[in-house]
Amino acid sequence: MPYSGVTGRYYQTDSDEFPRSISRQQLFVLYAAANYQLRPSQLGWCADRPGAYLDWIDHSQVTVRCLLKKGLLEGNARGENLVLEGWDGKSMVEPPIPKLWTSAKGKKLLDKITSETGIVFDRESYQLVKFETDPPADGICLQLGNVDTPREFMLAYDRAAVLIDGDDAETNFPPEESKHVVLPDEVMRQINALKAGRGRLQ
Repeated sequence: MPYSGVTGRYYQTDSDEFPRSISRQQLFVLYAAANYQLRPSQLGWCADRPGAYLDWIDHSQVTVRCLLKKGLLEGNARGENLVLEGWDGKSMVEPPIPKLWTSAKGKKLLDKITSETGIVFDRESYQLVKFETDPPADGICLQLGNVDTPREFMLAYDRAAVLIDGDDAETNFPPEESKHVVLPDEVMRQINALKAGRGRLQ
């Protein structure tokens, strides 16, 4: 799914399941809704992130409506009732708050874009980030799946490198730090197929 710097959109032509193109803003909202639920704000929709009121980001109603129409977002139109304690100690029910999240179709599209472009969502910075996935000519490139932060990506890389190269692996952190990382089944199948010694993970 190549990115055009002229139009600011990602294009794809190999699947009728997904839209032919998606803007970077739409992609950003999809990733945000896949990591957090979206709820209405004064200017549009925002991610329901605890403790994030100082860096509140409103997403356009037009963008959200477009993603809903394409079936990439879904939600609870009725919302959830919040029960709060009033000033007199009695409970009161706040009006329902509608919530939206990325649909199964939207998550499949995100997986496709990540595997083709290397773009992931960094929860710490609340930004889209891109990892270079093109290996050298003698290297092996594995798609490690969706991760939330650059650190998690590096730990997943370290785990794959250790599984392939053993003690000779060049890692970002000490190898013991990545021992807890569980790689997707598809990645493990690729690693097992590569253990015969066809190159190194780059």
